[in-house]
Amino acid sequence: MKYGTYTIAREYDGRGKIDEWMQLFLRNDGHNLALADGLLKQERRYIGIRRIPLSLLAKIKSGAPEYLHDQDSIDYFFQVVDRMKQDYENWDTPPLIVEYGEKGFHVADGRHRLEMYRQMGITHALAALWTTGELLESRLLKLLENCR
Repeated sequence: MKYGTYTIAREYDGRGKIDEWMQLFLRNDGHNLALADGLLKQERRYIGIRRIPLSLLAKIKSGAPEYLHDQDSIDYFFQVVDRMKQDYENWDTPPLIVEYGEKGFHVADGRHRLEMYRQMGITHALAALWTTGELLESRLLKLLENCR
């Protein structure tokens, strides 16, 4: 089964199981076992899927992620983004997976999607949000309330 769609993510979120969707997506068609394993290392506070202004992610470098160093990897990153842009109208795009921490927001999964949105001039996107601890959860919920 393919889990990397907004429709499937929304179904899990509607049942209060966005954490379960993240695990299924990341371990299957998301191909991000490191993040899936990392999410299990401590208790997380899952907020669910929200439509967020991409301005909240402004501190995240646009273009190729900083962890890509060789030109072949950078070129491949942009090839993937270009394919996503071509398919966007017919794609049930999965939400970004975004962590809120002490230093702000971090796109844990979805850098290609974020770059696609930026290149297309899209200002808001769906994000499955999580954080760690009661204080950060409270801050995040307040921040989201102010974005409405």
